[in-house]
Amino acid sequence: MNDAMGDTFRTPEDAKSVAKNAFYIMQETGISLSATFNSLWVRPDQKNLDLWIQNFRPLYNIGVTTVTLPHTSWVSTGQIQKEFPDLYIKNTILREVARPNEVVSLANSGFHYVNLDRDVMRDKELLVRIKQAKEYCAEKGNPIKLSLLVNEGCWGGCPIMPEHYHINATREGREPQFFYSEISRVSCSRWDVYDPASALKSANLPPWREDWEEFFDLGIDVFKFHGRDNAVRMKESMDIIERWGNGDDLLYNDFDPYFKDLELKDAPINIWRDKIKTCKFDCWDCNYCESVVQSVMKKESRVLNPLIDRVVKAIDNAVDNNSNFNPEGYDVLGLSSAKVRHFLNNLCNVPGTVFVDAGTYMGSTLFAALMGNKDVKAYAIDDYSAGVVKPKRKDLHAQYEVDNPVDAFVQNAEKWMNTDCSVGLSVRPIHEVEYNPEYRPDVVFYDADNQDERMLINLEKIHSQTTDNYILVVDDANFEVVMETTEKFLEDKHVVFERKILTKELEDAGDWWNGVYILVIDKTVEGKGARLS
Repeated sequence: MNDAMGDTFRTPEDAKSVAKNAFYIMQETGISLSATFNSLWVRPDQKNLDLWIQNFRPLYNIGVTTVTLPHTSWVSTGQIQKEFPDLYIKNTILREVARPNEVVSLANSGFHYVNLDRDVMRDKELLVRIKQAKEYCAEKGNPIKLSLLVNEGCWGGCPIMPEHYHINATREGREPQFFYSEISRVSCSRWDVYDPASALKSANLPPWREDWEEFFDLGIDVFKFHGRDNAVRMKESMDIIERWGNGDDLLYNDFDPYFKDLELKDAPINIWRDKIKTCKFDCWDCNYCESVVQSVMKKESRVLNPLIDRVVKAIDNAVDNNSNFNPEGYDVLGLSSAKVRHFLNNLCNVPGTVFVDAGTYMGSTLFAALMGNKDVKAYAIDDYSAGVVKPKRKDLHAQYEVDNPVDAFVQNAEKWMNTDCSVGLSVRPIHEVEYNPEYRPDVVFYDADNQDERMLINLEKIHSQTTDNYILVVDDANFEVVMETTEKFLEDKHVVFERKILTKELEDAGDWWNGVYILVIDKTVEGKGARLS
């Protein structure tokens, strides 16, 4: 069973290793561990409660005395408290506790700590009532602490969040997490692109220290931070904590454009700052967040990055198997799929596109990307040093037999080359290729060497010669080494959009093959940026 983020251990050894490191940190720092069991989709019966008690006992015996549990009925029985008398019990935020009566009920059941629903942060009147409920619990001998998740970045009142968690908690085998699956395209990855005010509508606490301190007065005891799902999110949380520790007034660097307007009495951001204390995320009849963003962008003469819209539409059409690429009769062998080819074709359907196919092999993705498109210039790069490349799945080997991939490329070009486009073939290592400065790439598909150091060198070389804003698509995103190396490459890059699409099966010709990592990179801005994902 997975947790709400979809995380799971691949092997028992992985689990043991993580636990060992966690216990070491606890011993060295004195910071207690909190074990999270937050899946609402575990059946809340006695059998599973007994099983949980049995499996939690070793953790309790070595010092884990704080736990997050999904089921009120389990706690209400008193069995957990009897077995583990020193255990400090939290509820899961997935229960969406948002009423004073719920707080009282949880305290009466035996919880010591309540994670409130994110949306209450914009309902000051409700928080006052919840504080009163907290005080009532203390008077009745059931003291309870209140926690608020402060920086998850999800939309307030997200209509898909329960479904998101349901997919993550019930996925099996290699099935991808929600945000790595096709269905997630209808959620925040789309909303963030088409709504420039999404950052102001997120269920994040306001960026000012003074505003955070008001929540202490409203009864909040603990600020809960997002970040355990990946290193980037963790870094964002650590940056906020560092700013708090330094006594900074502004806790989010994303709000720098607005901060300089604070001295203006009627500045839109100041009005927004006051409005959100009571807006309850009723965005449908407000639209003030939009007006704030529009005023700042107008003043700074900024526009939304058009490549983001281009990528989102390309993904949507690829999912529907829709592009100028026609798979019927397409006989170019290659380690890819029709869906990936549709996607690349959609990215290249803008006249004037300069496309890099790094790891061209026999031209499977190259000729598919160009099919039916006009005025595309493409660099086809491969030194063919790997010889004949076959899938990892042995059952596919027979389908990928070829005598000479170079000869096959030439033959495929004769049959499938789009004469409305032009292609330059470079038979040399990727890091040695120099691009024509008049035709700098703006769409890059990387399907080449994925060994850590060589891949990094290749990506840096390509990056140095692209347009100021460009799309990077990294193939084989299912593989950890590919993702880790790509993240290294991105450490000093300004990423304005990212999207990972993974597959349940390896080398799935009916899906996204081995997954893709899609990025829009802005070279005009130094350092890392907030990513739409």
